[in-house]
Amino acid sequence: MIAIMWQFDVKNGRETEFEELYGADGEWTAMNRHARSYLGTSFLRDQNRTSRYIVIEYWSEMLVYEQHRAFRSEAIASLEERSRALVHSVEPLGIFSALNVPDRFGPTWSQRSVPG
Repeated sequence: MIAIMWQFDVKNGRETEFEELYGADGEWTAMNRHARSYLGTSFLRDQNRTSRYIVIEYWSEMLVYEQHRAFRSEAIASLEERSRALVHSVEPLGIFSALNVPDRFGPTWSQRSVPG
């Protein structure tokens, strides 16, 4: 399992829009759910600097993640363009081997059921 991490510095007053885009019910997460290797996302907001967020995506395989990025490149580009209007900066923090991951349940995980 891999964990891919980004840090976002969100523009003042745009936090709600950012959370709607990247949160558990957001379009970014909905797009990722189409990939068989996508396991979920941790979506974190800094308590001391509320404009700073960490997004951690969990994928079972790097190869399928890369294929997903290639197959959905147009949708990803569109969502990234929308994100640029909401953030001052985005910094990729790295791709990590996930050694100890909590069970996938509760509000921090983006694996919510999609309404029928």
